[in-house]
Amino acid sequence: MKRVSTAVMILLMILGMTAYGEERVDTLTYAVYPYLPDPAYYQELIELRWHEVEPDIQLIRAEWDCYKDGVPEGVDVVMYDAVMLDTIAAAGWIQPIDPNAVQNLGDIFPFALEGLEIDGKMYGIPVFLCGNLLIYDQDCEALAAAEHITDLAGMSEILVINSESPVNRKQYLIEVIADARGEANPSVDGVNEDALRLIDCLAIHAHKHDDDTQVVMAYDSGVGEGYIGFSESMRLLKNRAGKTRIKSISFSDQPDTTRMYVDAVAVTVNAEGQRYEKSLELMNVMAEADVLTKLSVRDSAPQYLFLARRIPYLQLSKLFPLYSQMEELAGEGNNRAILTP
Repeated sequence: MKRVSTAVMILLMILGMTAYGEERVDTLTYAVYPYLPDPAYYQELIELRWHEVEPDIQLIRAEWDCYKDGVPEGVDVVMYDAVMLDTIAAAGWIQPIDPNAVQNLGDIFPFALEGLEIDGKMYGIPVFLCGNLLIYDQDCEALAAAEHITDLAGMSEILVINSESPVNRKQYLIEVIADARGEANPSVDGVNEDALRLIDCLAIHAHKHDDDTQVVMAYDSGVGEGYIGFSESMRLLKNRAGKTRIKSISFSDQPDTTRMYVDAVAVTVNAEGQRYEKSLELMNVMAEADVLTKLSVRDSAPQYLFLARRIPYLQLSKLFPLYSQMEELAGEGNNRAILTP
């Protein structure tokens, strides 16, 4: 009897040591992309859904900017722009995931998935897309027909553009080169800013120095017939919202090279074992179609975020027809992820 009791005690001790050695996950720390129009609203939706999935694990919000913050210490899950993938993967800040761990993988636009691959390994789940697009008045025949920026030569009062912002200028320069060469991610070596001359000429002089919000508001107030901007800027439109359209346009006289930014959620090297598994679960919540659909409408108003999944567009386009055009742009067969900083 004594031997049996001793054996039971040893077994219980072994089980206790095993349980002690297994990491218990009580909290997960995560950071969303800080340049979203309303990061806090996205976090609210994530946390509401997470409470349904894992009510015993608390989510802790963190701040991390993939462009300038360095190693994401103490953060389990981060969001980053694919233009930074090579940098942060090479630095060892994030780790690859098994595609089989992604819920509804086939719902994600293929080019967005391809943009997260290095040497056959996938570094995260695509969530948002973005791009420099032509947003214009549907009654403007010139912009409705235009396929290239060069089609607008001589129409200096037609576009509201912030072409002198250092950030925009670099983006536009790469857009010009990409379209001129037909390369999604071209080298800019040996190219000077003469490539932007026409865009500068097309920018309505009074507003080409304005920040992006002022550009949108200028267009909405009746200045020009369209503007170059990101889709989410359309959420600010009031006067022209009902007659605005969106499309891609070549920044050169060559065919348009369709390309979009990809923002993805990834697991950091801080997450191991059970924490890694729960981080994958959180990533799937952050990229979930229902969460993204809810994020796309606030106070009954469309937010016009480009999403990396197809399913949300089905419901959104029934409420707001512009989402149909956005889905076509996101699903364009020749799309490529922008990987050039």
